[in-house]
Amino acid sequence: MLGLAKEKSVVGLDIGSYSVKAVELKIKQKGDNTQYEVQKIGYEPLPHDSIVEGTIIDSTAVSETIKLLFENAKITTRDVAISISGNSVIIKKISLPAMDQQELAESIIWEAKHNIPYNYEETNVDYHVVRSPRGAEGTVDILLVAAKKDKIANYSNSVSVARKNLVAIEVDIFSLINAFEVNYPEIFKEKTVALINMGANITNVGIVEHGVPQLFRDLSLGGYFFTENIRKELNVSFEEAEAALKGIPGKNINADQFASVLTMNIRDLLDEMEKTFSFYEAGEKRERRIEQIFLSGGLALIPNMVSAFELKFRIKTELLNPFRSIKFDEKKFESIYFNEMAPVFGVAVGLSTRKAEK
Repeated sequence: MLGLAKEKSVVGLDIGSYSVKAVELKIKQKGDNTQYEVQKIGYEPLPHDSIVEGTIIDSTAVSETIKLLFENAKITTRDVAISISGNSVIIKKISLPAMDQQELAESIIWEAKHNIPYNYEETNVDYHVVRSPRGAEGTVDILLVAAKKDKIANYSNSVSVARKNLVAIEVDIFSLINAFEVNYPEIFKEKTVALINMGANITNVGIVEHGVPQLFRDLSLGGYFFTENIRKELNVSFEEAEAALKGIPGKNINADQFASVLTMNIRDLLDEMEKTFSFYEAGEKRERRIEQIFLSGGLALIPNMVSAFELKFRIKTELLNPFRSIKFDEKKFESIYFNEMAPVFGVAVGLSTRKAEK
């Protein structure tokens, strides 16, 4: 339940710290091509502090928001896939000798016990082979994924109380990679890209090299970090700071002071990104270079974020469009979902591209 794998359709339910997003896709197979079309889509903000640093604090508020989202979006499908991230989720890339499936499963248990900083019994573990064996006696590259059981229970309980059927749990960045592969197949296969999902509490970073995931990192930096710093520095309420971050100036906000604080916070975020990029580029005995950056999540929508990345790294940067290759009826849905808000739906789209177990 923690893989990259993609079998009846499910609703991709992205339970973020700021809001809950849902996407249901119609999936058609035509020859070798898979076609996707939006059937339902919805968005509902969560009461503030319902989820703090990736942990659900007010499960009732989260469950009620999920119910409201499904009701308002007229979603009748009860099967959902969700994703998690943060300190309770560990992703390790390891290499093992080529072996049969049973031996591999046994080796994974051993590797998990030695690579995960939690008791093995306290975690759910899964793995995904990201590269086929290299040569007759080659090695296999594997993504080892572990999540603390209490973290999984924290989210699955809220979904259950909302009367939804949880069929899969993934990791945020894996879901984003799924969405990227579906919508940018040519770039996915041919380039090395950095996918950066900037949420309210956590920023997920994934680097994918010619279709092969290489590096993952979750940063404890997000929209709330920006808002809290604006609130403190400008001595305004949380609501005023949040509105200013969204581009709605308040009467108590000095424009120059706000611009200065915002620039400082963006710089802090970029400094963390630079460390991640440098770690990746120095990771192997060969030249590795990120060729393109895609930003998603609510924080990616603030003014100057895209240009700040381009100025800092001299790498082409753009907002991720998770509906780029997915059909939708413009008369059936509000256009804001597929235009201004599109980058917010990256994880939900990625979750909805998978299928439930038959």
